[in-house]
Amino acid sequence: MTSHSWKKGLALAMAPVVLVGLAAWSAASPRTAEAAAAKKKMAMILPGSIQDADFNALGYVALQEVVKAYALQVSHSESVAVADAERISREYINAGYDIVAYHGGQFPTIMAKLAPQFPRVVFIQETSGRLPNQPPNAWNIARRWYQGFYVLGALAALSTRTNKVGFIGGVRIPDVVASTNAVQQALKDYNPKAQLIYNYIGDFNDPLKARQTAEAQIAAGVDFMVNFVNLGIYGLGEAVKATPKPVLFTTFMTEKWDLAPKHLTASLVADFASSYKAVVGRIVNGETSGYYEMRPGNGIEISDLRNVPPEVAAKVREIYRQVVAGKPIPEVTDKVQSP
Repeated sequence: MTSHSWKKGLALAMAPVVLVGLAAWSAASPRTAEAAAAKKKMAMILPGSIQDADFNALGYVALQEVVKAYALQVSHSESVAVADAERISREYINAGYDIVAYHGGQFPTIMAKLAPQFPRVVFIQETSGRLPNQPPNAWNIARRWYQGFYVLGALAALSTRTNKVGFIGGVRIPDVVASTNAVQQALKDYNPKAQLIYNYIGDFNDPLKARQTAEAQIAAGVDFMVNFVNLGIYGLGEAVKATPKPVLFTTFMTEKWDLAPKHLTASLVADFASSYKAVVGRIVNGETSGYYEMRPGNGIEISDLRNVPPEVAAKVREIYRQVVAGKPIPEVTDKVQSP
Protein backbone atom coordinates (compact mmCIF):
# COMPACT_ATOMS: atom_id res chain seq x y z
CA MET A 1 0.00 0.00 0.00
CA THR A 2 1.07 3.59 -0.32
CA SER A 3 0.58 6.79 1.59
CA HIS A 4 0.77 8.64 -1.73
CA SER A 5 4.00 10.51 -1.50
CA TRP A 6 3.46 11.01 -5.24
CA LYS A 7 1.04 13.82 -4.34
CA LYS A 8 3.93 15.96 -3.10
CA GLY A 9 4.99 18.61 -5.55
CA LEU A 10 1.48 19.14 -6.90
CA ALA A 11 1.66 21.27 -10.04
CA LEU A 12 -0.34 22.34 -13.07
CA ALA A 13 -0.38 24.97 -15.75
CA MET A 14 -3.95 26.36 -15.83
CA ALA A 15 -5.74 23.82 -13.56
CA PRO A 16 -5.07 21.47 -10.60
CA VAL A 17 -3.66 18.05 -11.41
CA VAL A 18 -1.94 15.31 -9.48
CA LEU A 19 1.83 15.40 -9.91
CA VAL A 20 3.77 12.23 -9.61
CA GLY A 21 7.14 13.37 -8.35
CA LEU A 22 9.40 10.35 -8.64
CA ALA A 23 13.13 10.23 -9.28
CA ALA A 24 14.28 10.20 -12.89
CA TRP A 25 15.32 6.89 -14.41
CA SER A 26 18.42 6.67 -16.55
CA ALA A 27 20.75 3.86 -17.52
CA ALA A 28 23.52 6.35 -18.26
CA SER A 29 25.18 9.01 -16.18
CA PRO A 30 23.18 12.29 -15.85
CA ARG A 31 25.75 14.15 -17.96
CA THR A 32 25.65 11.53 -20.74
CA ALA A 33 21.85 11.38 -20.73
CA GLU A 34 21.55 15.16 -20.79
CA ALA A 35 23.93 15.45 -23.72
CA ALA A 36 22.01 12.84 -25.70
CA ALA A 37 18.64 14.35 -24.82
CA ALA A 38 19.71 17.80 -25.97
CA LYS A 39 19.45 16.52 -29.52
CA LYS A 40 15.88 15.26 -29.05
CA LYS A 41 12.52 16.94 -29.54
CA MET A 42 9.44 15.21 -28.15
CA ALA A 43 5.77 15.83 -28.89
CA MET A 44 2.82 14.37 -27.01
CA ILE A 45 -0.67 14.03 -28.48
CA LEU A 46 -3.50 13.89 -25.95
CA PRO A 47 -7.17 13.05 -26.64
CA GLY A 48 -8.60 15.48 -24.06
CA SER A 49 -7.96 18.65 -22.11
CA ILE A 50 -4.98 18.86 -19.78
CA GLN A 51 -7.27 20.73 -17.38
CA ASP A 52 -9.28 17.59 -16.60
CA ALA A 53 -7.33 16.78 -13.39
CA ASP A 54 -7.42 13.21 -14.66
CA PHE A 55 -5.98 11.19 -17.55
CA ASN A 56 -4.88 14.03 -19.82
CA ALA A 57 -3.55 16.12 -16.98
CA LEU A 58 -1.39 13.18 -15.89
CA GLY A 59 -0.03 12.88 -19.43
CA TYR A 60 0.90 16.56 -19.43
CA VAL A 61 2.57 16.22 -16.04
CA ALA A 62 4.51 13.21 -17.33
CA LEU A 63 5.78 15.30 -20.24
CA GLN A 64 6.98 18.01 -17.84
CA GLU A 65 8.73 15.40 -15.70
CA VAL A 66 10.51 14.13 -18.82
CA VAL A 67 11.76 17.67 -19.42
CA LYS A 68 13.14 17.82 -15.88
CA ALA A 69 14.85 14.46 -16.26
CA TYR A 70 16.37 14.85 -19.72
CA ALA A 71 16.10 18.51 -20.80
CA LEU A 72 14.40 17.64 -24.07
CA GLN A 73 12.55 20.23 -26.12
CA VAL A 74 8.89 19.30 -25.82
CA SER A 75 5.48 20.30 -27.10
CA HIS A 76 1.97 18.91 -26.84
CA SER A 77 -1.42 19.04 -28.52
CA GLU A 78 -4.53 18.44 -26.45
CA SER A 79 -8.14 17.51 -27.30
CA VAL A 80 -6.95 15.79 -30.49
CA ALA A 81 -9.58 13.74 -32.30
CA VAL A 82 -8.45 10.53 -33.99
CA ALA A 83 -9.33 12.08 -37.36
CA ASP A 84 -6.84 14.91 -36.73
CA ALA A 85 -4.05 12.86 -35.17
CA GLU A 86 -2.23 12.00 -38.40
CA ARG A 87 -2.12 15.60 -39.61
CA ILE A 88 -0.87 16.88 -36.27
CA SER A 89 1.72 14.11 -36.05
CA ARG A 90 3.06 14.98 -39.50
CA GLU A 91 3.30 18.64 -38.53
CA TYR A 92 5.45 17.74 -35.55
CA ILE A 93 7.65 15.42 -37.59
CA ASN A 94 8.13 18.04 -40.31
CA ALA A 95 9.13 20.50 -37.56
CA GLY A 96 11.94 18.18 -36.49
CA TYR A 97 10.39 16.27 -33.62
CA ASP A 98 11.98 12.84 -33.39
CA ILE A 99 9.88 11.41 -30.54
CA VAL A 100 6.09 11.36 -30.91
CA ALA A 101 4.04 10.00 -27.99
CA TYR A 102 0.34 9.10 -28.10
CA HIS A 103 -1.16 9.40 -24.62
CA GLY A 104 -4.23 7.31 -25.21
CA GLY A 105 -5.30 4.00 -26.72
CA GLN A 106 -7.17 5.67 -29.60
CA PHE A 107 -4.19 6.15 -31.90
CA PRO A 108 -2.48 2.78 -32.72
CA THR A 109 -3.60 2.82 -36.36
CA ILE A 110 -2.09 6.29 -36.81
CA MET A 111 1.20 5.17 -35.29
CA ALA A 112 1.25 1.99 -37.39
CA LYS A 113 0.78 4.04 -40.56
CA LEU A 114 3.39 6.69 -39.79
CA ALA A 115 6.16 4.59 -38.24
CA PRO A 116 7.27 2.90 -41.51
CA GLN A 117 7.21 6.25 -43.31
CA PHE A 118 9.44 7.94 -40.73
CA PRO A 119 11.99 5.34 -39.56
CA ARG A 120 14.14 7.96 -37.80
CA VAL A 121 11.27 9.01 -35.55
CA VAL A 122 10.58 6.98 -32.41
CA PHE A 123 6.91 6.61 -31.55
CA ILE A 124 5.46 5.85 -28.11
CA GLN A 125 2.03 4.25 -28.05
CA GLU A 126 -0.04 3.36 -25.00
CA THR A 127 -2.23 0.27 -25.27
CA SER A 128 -4.02 -2.21 -23.02
CA GLY A 129 -1.44 -4.92 -23.76
CA ARG A 130 1.27 -5.88 -26.20
CA LEU A 131 1.11 -4.00 -29.48
CA PRO A 132 0.65 -6.42 -32.40
CA ASN A 133 3.11 -6.07 -35.28
CA GLN A 134 5.08 -3.46 -33.36
CA PRO A 135 7.31 -1.40 -35.69
CA PRO A 136 11.07 -1.35 -35.03
CA ASN A 137 10.88 2.35 -34.17
CA ALA A 138 8.04 2.18 -31.64
CA TRP A 139 7.79 1.78 -27.89
CA ASN A 140 4.72 0.19 -26.33
CA ILE A 141 3.53 1.29 -22.88
CA ALA A 142 1.02 -1.34 -21.79
CA ARG A 143 -1.46 -0.31 -19.12
CA ARG A 144 -2.62 -3.44 -17.29
CA TRP A 145 -5.61 -1.79 -15.69
CA TYR A 146 -7.53 -5.03 -15.32
CA GLN A 147 -5.07 -6.28 -12.70
CA GLY A 148 -5.85 -3.28 -10.52
CA PHE A 149 -9.56 -3.61 -11.16
CA TYR A 150 -9.38 -7.15 -9.85
CA VAL A 151 -8.39 -5.64 -6.50
CA LEU A 152 -11.27 -3.15 -6.68
CA GLY A 153 -13.59 -6.05 -7.52
CA ALA A 154 -12.39 -7.88 -4.42
CA LEU A 155 -13.12 -4.75 -2.39
CA ALA A 156 -16.64 -4.68 -3.82
CA ALA A 157 -17.15 -8.40 -3.19
CA LEU A 158 -16.19 -8.06 0.45
CA SER A 159 -18.13 -4.83 1.03
CA THR A 160 -21.51 -5.30 -0.66
CA ARG A 161 -24.48 -6.03 1.57
CA THR A 162 -27.06 -6.44 -1.18
CA ASN A 163 -24.81 -8.74 -3.24
CA LYS A 164 -25.31 -6.46 -6.22
CA VAL A 165 -22.21 -4.75 -7.53
CA GLY A 166 -22.24 -2.17 -10.31
CA PHE A 167 -19.63 -1.41 -12.97
CA ILE A 168 -19.84 1.74 -15.08
CA GLY A 169 -17.43 2.04 -18.00
CA GLY A 170 -16.97 4.64 -20.71
CA VAL A 171 -16.18 3.47 -24.24
CA ARG A 172 -16.29 -0.29 -24.81
CA ILE A 173 -12.61 -0.85 -25.56
CA PRO A 174 -10.38 -3.80 -24.53
CA ASP A 175 -9.14 -1.98 -21.41
CA VAL A 176 -12.70 -1.59 -20.15
CA VAL A 177 -13.89 -5.06 -21.10
CA ALA A 178 -10.87 -6.69 -19.46
CA SER A 179 -11.45 -4.66 -16.31
CA THR A 180 -15.12 -5.66 -16.24
CA ASN A 181 -14.08 -9.30 -16.46
CA ALA A 182 -11.50 -8.81 -13.71
CA VAL A 183 -14.23 -7.48 -11.40
CA GLN A 184 -16.43 -10.43 -12.38
CA GLN A 185 -13.58 -12.82 -11.54
CA ALA A 186 -13.01 -11.15 -8.17
CA LEU A 187 -16.69 -11.54 -7.27
CA LYS A 188 -16.46 -15.22 -8.17
CA ASP A 189 -13.34 -15.62 -6.02
CA TYR A 190 -14.44 -13.70 -2.92
CA ASN A 191 -18.25 -13.59 -2.95
CA PRO A 192 -19.90 -16.03 -5.40
CA LYS A 193 -23.35 -14.82 -4.33
CA ALA A 194 -22.67 -11.33 -5.68
CA GLN A 195 -24.10 -10.29 -9.05
CA LEU A 196 -22.40 -7.82 -11.38
CA ILE A 197 -24.54 -5.24 -13.16
CA TYR A 198 -22.47 -3.43 -15.78
CA ASN A 199 -23.07 -0.64 -18.29
CA TYR A 200 -20.90 1.14 -20.85
CA ILE A 201 -22.12 4.69 -21.38
CA GLY A 202 -20.10 5.39 -24.55
CA ASP A 203 -18.16 8.33 -23.11
CA PHE A 204 -15.58 8.55 -20.32
CA ASN A 205 -16.29 12.22 -19.67
CA ASP A 206 -20.08 12.61 -19.64
CA PRO A 207 -21.27 13.32 -16.07
CA LEU A 208 -24.95 13.30 -17.06
CA LYS A 209 -24.85 9.81 -18.59
CA ALA A 210 -22.82 8.53 -15.67
CA ARG A 211 -25.30 9.95 -13.17
CA GLN A 212 -28.30 8.51 -14.98
CA THR A 213 -26.63 5.09 -15.20
CA ALA A 214 -25.66 5.18 -11.53
CA GLU A 215 -29.21 6.07 -10.54
CA ALA A 216 -30.54 3.13 -12.56
CA GLN A 217 -28.06 0.75 -10.94
CA ILE A 218 -28.91 2.01 -7.46
CA ALA A 219 -32.60 1.51 -8.21
CA ALA A 220 -31.75 -2.08 -9.19
CA GLY A 221 -30.23 -2.68 -5.75
CA VAL A 222 -26.54 -1.97 -6.35
CA ASP A 223 -24.78 -0.76 -3.20
CA PHE A 224 -21.18 -0.77 -4.45
CA MET A 225 -20.00 0.63 -7.81
CA VAL A 226 -16.64 0.10 -9.48
CA ASN A 227 -16.01 2.71 -12.14
CA PHE A 228 -13.96 3.06 -15.31
CA VAL A 229 -14.85 6.64 -16.22
CA ASN A 230 -12.92 9.90 -16.01
CA LEU A 231 -14.89 13.14 -15.69
CA GLY A 232 -18.05 11.06 -15.68
CA ILE A 233 -17.26 10.21 -12.07
CA TYR A 234 -18.56 13.61 -10.97
CA GLY A 235 -22.07 12.77 -12.13
CA LEU A 236 -21.85 9.37 -10.47
CA GLY A 237 -20.75 11.00 -7.24
CA GLU A 238 -23.79 13.26 -7.29
CA ALA A 239 -26.08 10.26 -7.77
CA VAL A 240 -24.52 8.46 -4.82
CA LYS A 241 -24.78 11.48 -2.52
CA ALA A 242 -28.40 12.08 -3.52
CA THR A 243 -29.71 8.61 -2.65
CA PRO A 244 -30.83 7.79 0.90
CA LYS A 245 -29.45 4.28 0.42
CA PRO A 246 -25.91 3.47 1.64
CA VAL A 247 -23.83 3.22 -1.52
CA LEU A 248 -20.05 3.00 -1.87
CA PHE A 249 -17.90 3.43 -4.97
CA THR A 250 -14.35 3.54 -6.34
CA THR A 251 -12.49 5.84 -8.72
CA PHE A 252 -9.35 5.51 -10.80
CA MET A 253 -6.57 7.54 -12.42
CA THR A 254 -6.34 10.16 -9.62
CA GLU A 255 -7.59 10.43 -6.06
CA LYS A 256 -10.90 12.25 -5.70
CA TRP A 257 -11.67 11.97 -1.99
CA ASP A 258 -13.38 15.37 -1.84
CA LEU A 259 -15.99 14.20 -4.36
CA ALA A 260 -17.96 12.14 -1.84
CA PRO A 261 -15.98 11.63 1.40
CA LYS A 262 -18.60 9.40 3.01
CA HIS A 263 -18.97 7.09 0.01
CA LEU A 264 -15.59 6.81 -1.74
CA THR A 265 -13.61 3.74 -0.73
CA ALA A 266 -10.49 3.60 -2.89
CA SER A 267 -8.81 4.98 -5.99
CA LEU A 268 -6.67 3.13 -8.51
CA VAL A 269 -3.93 5.69 -9.07
CA ALA A 270 -1.83 6.02 -12.23
CA ASP A 271 1.80 7.16 -12.38
CA PHE A 272 2.52 7.99 -16.02
CA ALA A 273 5.50 10.17 -15.11
CA SER A 274 7.72 7.30 -14.01
CA SER A 275 6.65 5.23 -17.03
CA TYR A 276 7.47 7.94 -19.56
CA LYS A 277 10.75 8.78 -17.87
CA ALA A 278 11.77 5.14 -18.03
CA VAL A 279 10.89 4.81 -21.71
CA VAL A 280 12.32 8.15 -22.83
CA GLY A 281 15.49 7.43 -20.87
CA ARG A 282 16.00 4.29 -22.93
CA ILE A 283 15.20 6.14 -26.17
CA VAL A 284 17.78 8.77 -25.27
CA ASN A 285 20.29 5.97 -24.79
CA GLY A 286 19.62 4.57 -28.25
CA GLU A 287 16.85 1.96 -27.79
CA THR A 288 14.36 2.68 -30.54
CA SER A 289 11.87 -0.07 -29.70
CA GLY A 290 10.65 -1.88 -26.63
CA TYR A 291 7.89 -2.81 -24.23
CA TYR A 292 7.15 -1.22 -20.86
CA GLU A 293 4.39 -2.47 -18.60
CA MET A 294 2.34 -0.42 -16.17
CA ARG A 295 0.74 -2.72 -13.60
CA PRO A 296 0.05 -2.83 -9.85
CA GLY A 297 3.35 -2.12 -8.15
CA ASN A 298 4.78 -0.41 -11.25
CA GLY A 299 2.90 2.72 -12.25
CA ILE A 300 -0.48 1.59 -10.87
CA GLU A 301 -1.21 1.74 -7.14
CA ILE A 302 -4.22 1.45 -4.89
CA SER A 303 -4.87 4.31 -2.50
CA ASP A 304 -5.65 4.21 1.19
CA LEU A 305 -8.93 2.42 1.89
CA ARG A 306 -11.78 4.28 3.58
CA ASN A 307 -15.40 3.73 4.59
CA VAL A 308 -14.98 -0.04 4.91
CA PRO A 309 -14.41 -2.19 8.03
CA PRO A 310 -10.75 -2.68 9.08
CA GLU A 311 -10.90 -6.40 8.38
CA VAL A 312 -12.05 -5.73 4.82
CA ALA A 313 -9.31 -3.17 4.30
CA ALA A 314 -6.71 -5.63 5.61
CA LYS A 315 -7.95 -8.39 3.30
CA VAL A 316 -7.91 -6.10 0.27
CA ARG A 317 -4.38 -4.93 1.06
CA GLU A 318 -3.30 -8.57 1.12
CA ILE A 319 -5.02 -9.22 -2.24
CA TYR A 320 -3.22 -6.18 -3.67
CA ARG A 321 0.11 -7.57 -2.47
CA GLN A 322 -0.70 -10.88 -4.14
CA VAL A 323 -1.46 -9.15 -7.44
CA VAL A 324 1.77 -7.15 -7.23
CA ALA A 325 3.60 -10.45 -6.63
CA GLY A 326 2.12 -11.91 -9.82
CA LYS A 327 -1.21 -13.54 -8.91
CA PRO A 328 -2.60 -14.79 -12.24
CA ILE A 329 -5.76 -13.03 -13.41
CA PRO A 330 -7.46 -14.05 -16.66
CA GLU A 331 -7.35 -11.28 -19.27
CA VAL A 332 -10.43 -11.35 -21.48
CA THR A 333 -10.79 -8.37 -23.79
CA ASP A 334 -13.36 -9.36 -26.39
CA LYS A 335 -16.50 -10.03 -24.37
CA VAL A 336 -17.78 -9.96 -20.81
CA GLN A 337 -17.72 -13.42 -19.27
CA SER A 338 -20.69 -14.94 -17.50
CA PRO A 339 -20.29 -15.34 -13.72
